[in-house]
Amino acid sequence: MNMMKCPECGTPLKRNGKTSSGSQRWRCKECGGSKVCKIDNSAKELNHFLGWLLSPQRQKNMPGK
Repeated sequence: MNMMKCPECGTPLKRNGKTSSGSQRWRCKECGGSKVCKIDNSAKELNHFLGWLLSPQRQKNMPGK
């Protein structure tokens, strides 16, 4: 697992709730600095699209049509 590091002192960060937009908020145990990182789901969305693209189902049978 990749540990989030403090941009100020380099020590591991601890989760500290979420912002109103849903991004994870992180706080440093040592210096009290904070950081907000949004999770990148582009790989998950690409895998979902490729699964649909390469599936044997026809487009008119897919949900949303």
